[in-house]
Amino acid sequence: MDNLLIQPINSTVLHIRSKDAIQNITGYNTDFNVNLLAPILSKPNQEIHISMMSAEVPYSFYNISSELENNTLIYDTNQTLTFDSQDYSIDDVVDFFNANTNFSAIFTTTYDEQKNKITFTNTTASSHTIDLNISNINKVIGFDEDDTQRTITAGSTLTSDFVCNMASVHSIFVKSSMATGNVLSTRAGNSTTLQKISVDVNSNGIIYLNQSDFRQISVSQVNVIDSINFRITDQNDNLLQLNNVNYEISFIFNIYPRYVPDDIDNTTRRSIVNTVPQQINNIPSQSTVLNRPINTDNQDIDNTHPIENTSAIQHAANRVVLDNLLDIIENQN
Repeated sequence: MDNLLIQPINSTVLHIRSKDAIQNITGYNTDFNVNLLAPILSKPNQEIHISMMSAEVPYSFYNISSELENNTLIYDTNQTLTFDSQDYSIDDVVDFFNANTNFSAIFTTTYDEQKNKITFTNTTASSHTIDLNISNINKVIGFDEDDTQRTITAGSTLTSDFVCNMASVHSIFVKSSMATGNVLSTRAGNSTTLQKISVDVNSNGIIYLNQSDFRQISVSQVNVIDSINFRITDQNDNLLQLNNVNYEISFIFNIYPRYVPDDIDNTTRRSIVNTVPQQINNIPSQSTVLNRPINTDNQDIDNTHPIENTSAIQHAANRVVLDNLLDIIENQN
C-alpha cells in the first residue's frame, strides 16, 4: 500500500480579531497573545497540524519608517538625516533631501526616472562623505545595505549603484510561539513562521491571503495548545506598525494520527501533506499520507530548535524512544 487517504480526527477553527487580542508592546497590534478558553488537545499518538485559513490585513504601514529601520542617512561621519515615518514616492525622497537645510547646503539631489537612480552632487569646494556603512536607507536609494563610506570630492557626483526600491515590504510573515519542527528559514534554521503572505496591493488597500499564496502546514511539537503569542513582521523580521488599524486572521487546527497502520513496514515514517484549500472549503478534508525511510544523516539543529543543545541524531533517537513509551502507555489504558 503506497498511499493512504485519511481525514483529520478533529478540526478546530480559530478566528482572531486584533482588537480583541492582548498587546505585548504598546502601540503595536502586531505582537499579541491569545489565551484559548478551550485548549486544543491531542493524544500522545496524535499530532496537530496548523494552517492559516484567511487573513485581511490593511496596508496601513509606511514604506519608510523607524520601525522598518530604513529611514536614516549619515553623512560627514556624524551628521544624520532622519526621514519622517510616512509613505514616500521616489520624488518625495528627492524633495526631502533637497528640503533639508544642512544636507542641501552640501549636496544637490536629482533623480533619473529612466534609470530609477538618485545622484548626489557635491556643490561645495571641499570633499564630503556619504556614510553608507552606518546608514540604513541604502536599499531605498539604490545602494547595498552593507556598502562602505563614499567620498565625493568638490564638484563630483555619486549615483546609485542599483535601482531605487520603494517597495520596502515584500511580504508579510505571521509567526507564533507554537513549537513546530517542519518549517525552516534562511534566517534562523527552525522557523516560527506559520504563513507568508504576498503584498500584492498598494498602500491603503487590503492585503489578503489569496489563492496564489501557498498554504503552509506546520506540525506542532506539543500536545496542548492553550496560549499563543503571534507576531506579524516584514521579510526582515521587523515588527509591522499598522498605526492602530485592526485586522483579522483565521487558523485551522487539524488532529491526525501520528503512526502508520500496522501493515506498513515499521522502518518507515509518515509525512502528511494536507490539501489545505480543500479543507477551507469543506471541513474536514482529506490529506495524503506518504511513506519514506527514516534518515537522520546530515541533519542539523541550531539554537532555535525547541530542544536546544541536542544534535539531530540524539533528537531523533530520543523522539523514537519517547514515542514508543507513550504508545505502550496508550495501549495499556
